[in-house]
This record gives sequence, C-alpha cells and structure tokens, in this order.
Amino acid sequence: MTNSAVKEASSDYQLSTVNSQFANEVKQVPVGYKQTEVGVIPEDWEVYSLGNIGKFKNGINKSADDFGFGSPFVNLMDVFGKPEIMGDEEFDLINSSELDKKEYSLLKGDVLFIRSSVKPSGVGLTTVVKFDLKSTVYSGFLIRFRCSDWLTDEFKKYCFYEQGFRNRVVSGSTVSANTNINQETLKEIYIAFPSSRNEQTAIAKALSDVDALIQKLEKLIAKKQAIKTATMQQLLTGRTRLPPFALREDGSKKGTKPSELGEIPEDWEVFPLLDIATLIHGKAHEPYVVDAGKYVVVNSKFVSTEGKVRKYCSQNDCAARKGDVLMVLSDLPNGKALAKCFYADKDDVYAVNQRVCIFRSNVFDSKYLQLILNRHKYFLALDDGVTQTHILNGDIANCQLYAPENREEQTAIATILSDMDAEIQALEQRLSKTRQIKQGMMQELLTGKTRLIQGKLNG
Repeated sequence: MTNSAVKEASSDYQLSTVNSQFANEVKQVPVGYKQTEVGVIPEDWEVYSLGNIGKFKNGINKSADDFGFGSPFVNLMDVFGKPEIMGDEEFDLINSSELDKKEYSLLKGDVLFIRSSVKPSGVGLTTVVKFDLKSTVYSGFLIRFRCSDWLTDEFKKYCFYEQGFRNRVVSGSTVSANTNINQETLKEIYIAFPSSRNEQTAIAKALSDVDALIQKLEKLIAKKQAIKTATMQQLLTGRTRLPPFALREDGSKKGTKPSELGEIPEDWEVFPLLDIATLIHGKAHEPYVVDAGKYVVVNSKFVSTEGKVRKYCSQNDCAARKGDVLMVLSDLPNGKALAKCFYADKDDVYAVNQRVCIFRSNVFDSKYLQLILNRHKYFLALDDGVTQTHILNGDIANCQLYAPENREEQTAIATILSDMDAEIQALEQRLSKTRQIKQGMMQELLTGKTRLIQGKLNG
C-alpha cells in the first residue's frame, strides 16, 4: 500500500472508532435522559458551573491581636461536619469594621466552602447559613458562595455532597502542606440539579427524613451508653447490689466494710491481680502479617478500636483462648489505648502481639474481669502525660482489685452489662445501615437516576 493509502485507511479506522464510541454512548443514554459534562442526567435537569449561578468571596484574614472582642466570627471548625449554621452557636469574637461586616456578612442561604483541609476528604465541604447573620463575619479559611435563585436552601444541604461533585472538588484542589481549593477553581466546577424547585424540595425532604432517623438513633445510642456507664459505676463498685445478693440470710440488708482500697461491700474481697489471673505476654507477629492470614493480630490499634481496625497473620505464636482478657501494656502519652481490654470470644483466632498481654483466669468470671480491668484507674495513673507509658510486670503484680467472692454475682453483673452492650451494638449496626442507605439515596436522587413522583411536578 502507498503512504497515502495507509493514511486514508488509518483515518477511516479512527473515524469508525469514534463513531462506534459515540454510538455506544448514545445507546447507553436512557429515554428521558441526556449526556452532559457531569454524565447522564434527566433531560429536564440543568447543568451549570458554579460561577454561572452564583458569586464567591474569600473570607476575612485577621491577626491574632484582633481576636477576643468585636463581631461573631465563623471559623473553620464552626463549619466542619455541620450541615447548617443556625446563628445561636458560640462563635469566637473578632475586631471588625462596619465595612468588614458589610463585605463579609452572612445571609440566609449562603453556602460556606472549606478552603483548606489536612485531608482531601475535608476540602470543599460545605455548610448552609440558616438565618441572616449580618453582623457576623467569616474566616479566610472559608469561601462564601451566594446563590439565591437556582437552588433551594434545603437542597443546598445535600447537593454539594453528591459523590460526583465531591470528586470534582477534590480533583480541582492542590496539595502542599494541606489540601486547598480556591474560588477560581470552584467557579469552574459543574453541578447538576433539577430545574424544578418542587423536585429539589422533594429530594431534600426525603434525605432530611433519613437524617432525622439518624439523629434519633444517635441520641438513643448516647442515652443507652450513659445508662450503661451509670449502671457500671453502681454494680462494679457494689454501691448497688442485685436483689439475689443484696440481703443477708436473716433478710437484713448487707452493709460495707473498710479495706485497703476503701469501703467495699461486706461480702466482697480485695484480690491481687496475679492471684486471680495468669499473666502471659504477647509475641511479635509482624513477620507473619499477610492480607489473607488465618489469625487476627491483637495489637494496640486493634484493642483501642474494639476490633474495627485489624490485620492478619499466617502464624500464631501467642494464641488467645476463649475467655481470655487481652490488655494493652504500652501507649503514647495521654493515649486512649493504655490498659484498654479486649475479651476473646473465640479459640484459635487471635494472635496476641507484643505490648499486649493475656490475663487468663479460672477463678473469676472472665467477662467480669474484663469489665473491672478495662482502663483501670490504677494503670492509667502510671501515665505521666509526657513520655510513652509502659506497664511493667511489677506494676501488674502490685495491682489490686475488689470484687464479689461469689462467682455467681460476678456472672450476674457481667450478664446485665453484656446485655446492655448487645443492645447498643444492635443500635449501632442499625445506625450504620441507615447511613449506608442515606448514601445510596443521595447517589440515586442527586443524580436523577431515581425520580420522586412529586419531584416530576413543574416548579
């Protein structure tokens, strides 16, 4: 073939490929939808860059000397993780002129974007101003977006969290010490939304209803946790006795007695820890760590997150048995892992790592032992808040605990608290599932993949 023939064949092939790709794209667009800069959306939705539907303004920058008096000042942490600013929050105060109050005021429906974040997931997150805050100014770490006609205030709480939009924000950010985005970049980012304000309202209402359920579950969990904490304080100290163990044989109420640990119930005793449990130190399992390992590595991160963060290993040189209490022996100053305990609920699953130990008891109810040992004040007192804390063998040998002599009472107390734990865990699982449902709803509703009946009404 001549060079011209080769070029012509190549051109025909490229054109055929382009046409084929275009045909596939057209074929993939369902009836009632259209292909846009942000993907396939309903044909009655709009796509605009943010700069075409609103105006941006960076926040005010002040020196440290200006803080402590003057106008309320909305800063980065007032925005992070909050869908709305109500105006009744306790803001910092900052010295600002009348011109500042005018230029950097906040009005109902304004959206504040986070300009800078340590993590990419935090940059560009938003909050919506619920009421006019004309005397309030906002920080240079924030960017104000003012758009009154295109989006409803309630819809603004959700549309900027649609995953496609978030991806475009993160892709447009720059990384130095922090992840940053500027208003010029935000102006160019596209957003898709229903042209009908009725549909915007319907979408926001559906998502708001799920938010209300999430908040209800969060409050219920907090209430249950507070009840459990109060119950632990009463039962594990003997201040409150369970009915089967509260009375003497003659029917009179049991009292207390003095001990080296203070006043304790008359039929409880003080026990050196190593008199009631055998101490076994963990071993290094890092050389055996693999993604598909058979055993769970019990290290400080695993225990401090209650098993949520974990890694696996192929060999187990320090196997925990069911009923063992595993405790973290080393942590950073003021850390939250020191002396935190994990209850081994299975045999031949957990590989106990260095700086974690096993307490194995045949004379105590093991779940009860875990409850009274977990973050025990004796061990926490070893933390000086300056250097890394290591709990040594001598520290363990000097630890004393008071508890019921009657193992049945130990078991009864542990059962009540375990039942409370189970109820809280069930609620937490329900909360997690509800949050997942919300994420799925957002992806469906905020992209138009799923349409609400009331949302099809014209605005």
